[in-house]
Amino acid sequence: MANVKQIIDIILNLIVFADMVFFTIMSFKNDEGWKLKNGKRPLKYFTFLSNVHLAIASLLIIIFPNSFIVWMIKYTGTAAVTVTMITVLVFLGPTIGYKIVLTGRELWMHLINPLIAIVTFTILERRSLSFVYSLFGMLPVILYGILYYYKVLVVKNEEKKWDDFYGYNKGGKWYISIILMLVGTFAICMAYYFTGKINLL
Repeated sequence: MANVKQIIDIILNLIVFADMVFFTIMSFKNDEGWKLKNGKRPLKYFTFLSNVHLAIASLLIIIFPNSFIVWMIKYTGTAAVTVTMITVLVFLGPTIGYKIVLTGRELWMHLINPLIAIVTFTILERRSLSFVYSLFGMLPVILYGILYYYKVLVVKNEEKKWDDFYGYNKGGKWYISIILMLVGTFAICMAYYFTGKINLL
């Protein structure tokens, strides 16, 4: 049984790693052809960054399945893509349309990869997660939030400034978005914390 679980875990992690390698390579291509600058554009999106984080963690967990540090990297990646998935399903889907956010590579990064991460982390790679360590799952959102705030509200250079593509500063109410994201991410981390105490299989 253990060997079967390990094989399934390896396959699922390889799927995440492989699809993100493919999507990363394809990000360099647009209607004008292959250009290095095209690959920089996705790097400003939390969706892409969280999935790259997860992909790297998925490869590492295959190579170092018993490493606690690697498992924690996988946890933070899983928490990050869970934030992505819930944000898409609850906020972006209703506002801009599910056909847009759940089509093509978006389907993989917004739904399939997060679901694979949740299954592998909570069932196939399951360990007990302490309360303190569970809070590490908030780091990706906090770090990205600082970057997003700086790029949207602080930077004045139009070439380096980001537009508010997530709409978190709509009406100048960025502070409400920050509170909601932190509370939501904390709730996700607590869900993983309590899930680690339940015998799922």
